[in-house]
Amino acid sequence: MKRVFVGAILVALIVLLDRLPADDFPTAKATLIAGVILLGGHIAGHLLSRVGLPRITGYLGLGILLGPQSLAVIDNDTASLLGFLQELAVAFIALAAGAELRLEQLRERMRDILRLTLYMTTLVSLSVFGFFYFIGTDFLPVADGLGAAEKASIAVLLGILAVARSPSSAIAVIRECRARGQFPETVLGVTVALDVFSIVLFAIGLSVCQALVSSVTDLSFMVTVGGELVGGILAGVLLGAALAFYIGKAPGNVALLLLGTALVVTHVAHGMADYVRATHDLPVHLEPLLICVTAGFTVRNLSNRGDRFAEAIDAVSLPVFVLFFCLAGASLDLQSLQTTWAAALLYIVIRSGSLFGSCWLAARHDPDRSWYGISFLTQAGVSLGLALEVVRRFPEWGTAFATIAVAAISINQLIGPIAMKMALLRAGGSQTRS
Repeated sequence: MKRVFVGAILVALIVLLDRLPADDFPTAKATLIAGVILLGGHIAGHLLSRVGLPRITGYLGLGILLGPQSLAVIDNDTASLLGFLQELAVAFIALAAGAELRLEQLRERMRDILRLTLYMTTLVSLSVFGFFYFIGTDFLPVADGLGAAEKASIAVLLGILAVARSPSSAIAVIRECRARGQFPETVLGVTVALDVFSIVLFAIGLSVCQALVSSVTDLSFMVTVGGELVGGILAGVLLGAALAFYIGKAPGNVALLLLGTALVVTHVAHGMADYVRATHDLPVHLEPLLICVTAGFTVRNLSNRGDRFAEAIDAVSLPVFVLFFCLAGASLDLQSLQTTWAAALLYIVIRSGSLFGSCWLAARHDPDRSWYGISFLTQAGVSLGLALEVVRRFPEWGTAFATIAVAAISINQLIGPIAMKMALLRAGGSQTRS
């Protein structure tokens, strides 16, 4: 009864939003829409969880429903006003990914984790890159206007994106199944390692692709990319040390501190890049994702504030994920999807096939080798954040790239948790309790 009442209030708010004159009160309307997203996302996620589907699918679905191509509650102007929330969420997700990489839990399974990580990173990324470089980009609606550098850039970034996983989904399914033992611990370790590794690779890939598109490939470019990578890691270590120090001195309101940190890091990094480019004509850009994932890892593993840090992330992650996934769903270009569905489907098929093959080779002596492949299908937060970053960096073809990525990620997020739950229940190396 309570949910019916809340649902009725939500419908009433949507009707009110549709009639509110946005030109007179744009900021007020954007704030009200953010509240509706939080309320509606919670309801949608809960309803889908009751039928065994992931909550994130509900968030994406609500965003599509409220987006400019459905009810148009979230129009382009409103999305622009709420854009800082997406930037905040991407950096926050990177902080959370770094915090999930706990060395003490990885040491016992380090050999298996490294082997699976190496095989999947190599075979999956090369398979997706090779297919789209030689064939796949022809399925894009903007293919006729793309040069060789742009096609290579799309193939590189899709190959890297295929490596990313979803630690939050993996943790949720493992907790739901109460799984213990070698198999779930290895799966979680590989999932987090791949997610963190994909952020590092993507930071490098973005710089490489920008150089390809701008035809800058001399030695100074390689020095710049190396400097960006080292600088991002050093900045992340310093940020992590500062966060750990602050948490120890002022433990209150840590969640608010992390949200503010995520937003500040993003804007400072982009602002410094714009300043250096304008004043010195240098394409130097410290990647916020790399800084945040390093900071999260530093606090979690190199300080005694890791548990408090992780608790603060858990306390505020739900509203961040709801806002992020709903806005990502609203940004999905459904009309473009009609012309990119073939590329999205091919991406899923190539990624899944190479994923199963790499897991089979890496775990060929493991009795549970048949179940590893379907445990790594899910993609979510970081993957969407990386896809949206491509739109910001490459507006000419970034929208088509993001449409393929979001469509594929949505399907993987729908089937991935179900497949992983089946693997946990069937694998002999895990112990589950009903």
